[in-house]
Parts: sequence; structure tokens; C-alpha cells
Amino acid sequence: MSEEIRYTNKTLAKPGFTLVELILVVAMIAVVGLAIAGLVRSSYEAWKLGSGRSSLLQDGRAAIEQMVRVLRQAQRFSSVSPSTDQAGCITFTGVNGVAEQFKLNTDTSELEYGQPGALSALAGPVSKLVFTCYDIDANSLTGAVQAISIQSVHIEATFVDAEDSSMDFTLSGRVFCPKDFLYVVINEIMYNPPGSGDAANEWVELYNFGEMSVDMDGWTIWTGSEATADPLIPHPQFGNGSTILPAQGYAVITAEDTEVYTELITNGGFESKLKTDWQMDNWDRTKWNAHVGSYKLESAAGGGTWVYQDIAVPSNFNSCLFIFWEKTTAPVGQTQITVTIRNLSDQVLATGYSGQMHSDWTCHTMDLTAYAGQSIRIHFSTNKTTGQGVLMLDDVSVASSYVDINAVRLSVDDNKIGNGLGDNADTVAVTDGSAAIDSVTYDDSWGGDGDGTSLARIDPRGGSNDPNNWQSGPVNGTHGSQN
Repeated sequence: MSEEIRYTNKTLAKPGFTLVELILVVAMIAVVGLAIAGLVRSSYEAWKLGSGRSSLLQDGRAAIEQMVRVLRQAQRFSSVSPSTDQAGCITFTGVNGVAEQFKLNTDTSELEYGQPGALSALAGPVSKLVFTCYDIDANSLTGAVQAISIQSVHIEATFVDAEDSSMDFTLSGRVFCPKDFLYVVINEIMYNPPGSGDAANEWVELYNFGEMSVDMDGWTIWTGSEATADPLIPHPQFGNGSTILPAQGYAVITAEDTEVYTELITNGGFESKLKTDWQMDNWDRTKWNAHVGSYKLESAAGGGTWVYQDIAVPSNFNSCLFIFWEKTTAPVGQTQITVTIRNLSDQVLATGYSGQMHSDWTCHTMDLTAYAGQSIRIHFSTNKTTGQGVLMLDDVSVASSYVDINAVRLSVDDNKIGNGLGDNADTVAVTDGSAAIDSVTYDDSWGGDGDGTSLARIDPRGGSNDPNNWQSGPVNGTHGSQN
């Protein structure tokens, strides 16, 4: 009985953990838990770091791509910080014709973009923004960068990882200026000339301060008072047919009949009856088939003929130009014309043109600046060796002007620029036929207000609508030459 009881108690007894074993188990669970927690934490931190870096990288790439895209569409650069400046800034005229800017704001460590004085954050944080410019020969431009020399721009920006500076990264982009990158600005405006005939004496001057010539064919000029722009054309009397504005060259835009010159020839268009100013032999005023207008001078005679007029050249002007148009219906090679400048004693001083006449209206010009203050004779002589055809002369002009002899002369397709430039305020805009090239909204407080002076730009690289970049020019202005 006692043995059975002992056996039963032995059978019912259960093994247990000692205190030491319990402590060891708890310790092992804690170690494993801490290891798992550390792994989860490090994984989260890695994910968080990677997510932040990815977002920063994405924002940085988007910012660089936007800078490249915007600068590729720029019409011209105004100023660029030197490549040694790590807080770079670039100012340019955007596609809409207004000044824009990219710069690094060192106070906020943000890359900013917008119109100067009204910039907005584009990306950040950024610790460095550098612009390196190159000329047309791919030479790096160092020091103070001249905007007119820039042909490409390298952009480099360093984006900051706020959690780990070792993870900062640098992105870059390159902008190549288009071949037709323009540096043409409105440089001088005669908006309120003195005396009568206000609109008949107005003019606008353009200046190409770039290093390449610009063809202005298809360009227009617009003022705030008109609904449509006026196409620019070579001046029919004083233009040479070219619309190409050379580097560092000037173009003077007037209406066709703008009185920025003093005509010295009497009735050189032959539209009114001939006066005694023209002395002639075997020439007559005839109608139809004139160069401009209805009338011309014509001769059907064979052999030699002549026609001349005496004029007095003033002593004070910037240029004096002699222009005439000739044409013949006679066989080519059968008509010789010689045009000479003579004194009043009929002694030849210079030859303006000598050669065969042409089968279509052809213009010839000569600079008479050397004859300032003198009285001279403009003399035409011809020799037609055939009885066929006629000789024609038209639009004979000698005009002294304040316009420089080297200026490109352009006109508009009607009798005045727009509806006439406003005397107190107005907008003058020039386009290439589609995009704005330059636009100025002036005020009479800027200068040139009806006292015989023009409104002259101070710095071609300066703001077109900055009142501090304009001043009164000299009396009569400096159209066609440096302000």
C-alpha cells in the first residue's frame, strides 16, 4: 500500500524552471527583441533618409532642367556673376520680353527665380550656385562677364542634405545660346520734336551691341496707340535696300517723309512742274512708269545730253547724301551716264557714277559731306549710241541730315510711326515679326520733352524700362551714332 502511494505521487509530480533558468530566458528574449527593434529602427531611418534624399534629388533635377529650359529661350543676357562667385546670379530677358533672374539667396539657402525684386523659391536647400560662361570659341569668360560675349553657360548647383552633409550632391546643366541670339535694343527716341509737324519729325533708333550682324527683314515697330504693328522696310529714298544691322551698328526708323533731313534739290522727284532750277538739254518731264510717283525726267535723244542743278550745301550736319535713280529701255551697252560734282564754274570736283545705264530702276549714292559750306553743281551727262529706247531719271536728291552716314535707314509702310508717338508717355516695341525684341514704356519725366532733345539710353545692357537708364540727349539727338 505504501509502495503504491509512493509510486502514484511520483507519477503526478511535474518538472519546473529554476529562477536562474527564468532569468536566462527573459534575458535571451530581451536581446532578441532589442535586435529586432534596432533592425526595424535602422531600416526605418534608412528608408527615411533615402526618401528625403530621393525627394531632394528629384527637386534638384527639376530645378536644373527648368533653368536650362528657360535660359535656352532667353532673348539675351543682361548680366552674369563671375565663375568665382558661389552665390551666383544671372539676369536675362525672357521669352516674353521682360527681365528675369536666377540667383542663390544666401539668407534662405534657396535657389530663386522670377523678375528681379519679385523672386520665388525654386528649390533648396542649396549651398552653391555657379555660372561659368564661354565665348564663341569655347573659352571660359573670367572676371566680370561681358554679356555680349556669352555663347554658352554652364550651371552647377550643390544641394544640401539636412540630415547628413556627407550626402550633399552637385547637379549641373549646359545652355547653348541660339545662333540668332539678339543684342538689339531701342537706343534713342525722338518722341516730341520741337516746332510744327510733330509726327513728321519723330524717329526711333535701334542699336546692335552684339558681335554678330542681325537681319531685320520681317521686323515690326509698334506703339501703344495703334492696333497693329508697322512692318519695317528699307527707306525708299535714303535706304540702300538692306535690312542688315551690323555689329555695333545703328538703324534709324522714320516715316518715309520724316523731316530728319533738309532737301537741297528742288523738285528731284519731278512730281510738280519743272522750275528754272533744272538746266537741261534734250530732257523732258513725262508721266507714267516713274520710279516713285507718276512723273520722271526722260530723254529719247541719241548722242549726248545733259541736265544739272546748282545747290548750296550747309555747313552743319552729320551727313549729306546724294541719291539718284536711273533706267533705260535702250539696248544694254548703248547708254552711258556720267554723274559729276562740279563747282559753279563747271569744273569737275568728283565723279559720283560713270557707267552703263540699267534696264531696271537702279539707285546710286554718294557722300557729299566733304562739300559742307560750298555751292556745287550736280551734273548728269549721257551718251546714247542708238536711236532706240529712252533714258530716265527720277528721285534725284541731295539731303543734309543729322543722321549718321553709316546708319541703316528704315521706314514704315505708312506715313508715320504708329499713330504718332505720345508727347507725354507711350510704349514703343520692336518685334522680329513674332517675338518681342525690345520694348520701352517711357514718360516725359525721363527726358527729351519737346525742347529739341531726344530721349537717349545710357547703357544698352541696362533696363529698357528703368527711368535711371534714360536721359535727355543733345539737341536734334544723335540718330545713327553713339549716344
